[in-house]
Formats: sequence, structure tokens, C-alpha cells
Amino acid sequence: MNIRTNPSYPILQRRAVRRNAFAGFVRMPAVVIVLTLLALSLALGAMAGPGSDSPGRLAAAKKMITVPAGLYLPFLKRQINKPITVKGFRMDETPVTNAEFLEFVKAHPEWQKSRVNPLFADPNYLSHWKGDLEIGPGKYNNPNAPVVNVSWFAARAYAKWAGKRLPTVPEWERAGNGKPKNLGNKTLIGYILDWYGKPNPAELPPIRSTFQNEYGLWDMHGLVWEWVFDFNSFVSSGDSRGGTGDEAKLFCAAGSLGVQNKEDYAGYLRFSYRGSLKGKYCIPNLGFRCVKDL
Repeated sequence: MNIRTNPSYPILQRRAVRRNAFAGFVRMPAVVIVLTLLALSLALGAMAGPGSDSPGRLAAAKKMITVPAGLYLPFLKRQINKPITVKGFRMDETPVTNAEFLEFVKAHPEWQKSRVNPLFADPNYLSHWKGDLEIGPGKYNNPNAPVVNVSWFAARAYAKWAGKRLPTVPEWERAGNGKPKNLGNKTLIGYILDWYGKPNPAELPPIRSTFQNEYGLWDMHGLVWEWVFDFNSFVSSGDSRGGTGDEAKLFCAAGSLGVQNKEDYAGYLRFSYRGSLKGKYCIPNLGFRCVKDL
């Protein structure tokens, strides 16, 4: 998917993605950012109606895959540059679908498209659906396709309703870097870059339409981008030549100085894309999946 030319993006979002792609990464106070997002989520919870605290039939039946504990080497070098130990966890086998999200908005009317608080979702929220409780026809409306045009707040609310949570960056990256089972001679990075370079498809395919990796997870790459809990722990600057000390350590015009793998162009785009997001953004190729602790 070509994130830089998608005509369905709002203008400001397109500019944000272009400005951030391949830009320098600046370390931000992640604790402050995450606490702010959590405070907003708690405020929404206080305003929400009673709803149903029990996940729907589809959400309850969704298959989860165990990702074993292991090491994750962060994309960006740290002061103490050692791999991070990621505990084992369970992850949804596939992204959350339109049909599964429909169960959620039926149980929690405050998340229906006509009733959602504008603090927690921009005007694109579920814009491809026909109505509050009707997915309707359309190129992105296959009930078995990933739900898109959902904000971080909506994804987090769904995860809580389903008795789960959103994955952290280390969890998602560890799961997403699992060796593919059916890509032939193509490398994972090569496959991802091919996907990034393609325009959005005329019709969003259903889940299980890309590849399965060694853990048994489907569609970690090649279908939609996915929200993570700490999506903006790192954000990128508007100009890689901004001149700050942090930028100088991380990036320069000739190439990256502060990343683990200078040839991981897919990683550049993924982290830059996350850094361009805000919690209320609803984008037509951004979905999510959930995790649980073991």
C-alpha cells in the first residue's frame, strides 16, 4: 500500500506521513504520551453507557496463537544497546474483522459511528460502513475483511471488551518478524517493501489472504497496518537535518547512524508511520489485532 499517495487520506494526514517518512527519529517522553492517552481513555470510560461487558460470539471464538518468549533487538539503538526480553503472550491469529467489530458497537452504542465522541475518533471513523449497525456493500466492507478507519481509542476499547489488550511495539515486532511459511524465495523485508510500494487494492481482501508465519499468525504484513499500544513512543522529526543532538545521533542525510540494521528500509517506514499517527486518527488501511498475557 502506498501510504504516501493514498487519495482517501485527509490532506493533513498525507502531509504528516510524507514529512515523517525516512525522517530522523527523536526520542520522546513515552511515559507522558502513554499516560495522556490512558487518561483520555479513562475519561471516555466514565462517560460511556453501560454496554455489555461480555464479548460477542465471534470475538469469543477468535483463535489466538502463542508467541513464545524471546529476545527483541529494538529498531533504534539505545544507550544500553542490548536485546529486550519479551515474555511469551497470545496474539489474535488474524486482524479484527468488520463482523467482529460490529458485535462490539452493538454491545457498546457509544462507539457507533454517529455517536462516537469526536475527542476519540476523527470524522473518518468507520466511514466505509453504511450505518451504525450495518457494514453495507463496498470495496472495504467484506464482513471477513479487517476493520479499518478505527482510532487507537476504539481499538483499545474493543480489546478491553474482548478481555484482551493491544500489543506493545516489542510484542508486535517480535510476532511480525516471524519467518514466513509460504513466500518462496522472497525475503520478508522484500515482501514488505513490495507491499508498501503498491497502491491500495480496489477491494480490501479478507483475512488469511497473505501469508502465515512460523508462529501460526496470518497477515502480519501485506494486508493492513496495525495499531500498537505504545505507537508513538518514538516520533520522527519533520526534517532529518533539524540539528538537534538526538537527531544527529539517529539519522543524517547520508543514512541512519542510530539503527540496528541500516538496510531495514521496511523498519524505517513502519516506525516513521507510527510516529506520524495520533490516537484519534482513523485511516483506511490501519486496523488492529489483540493480545493476552499467558
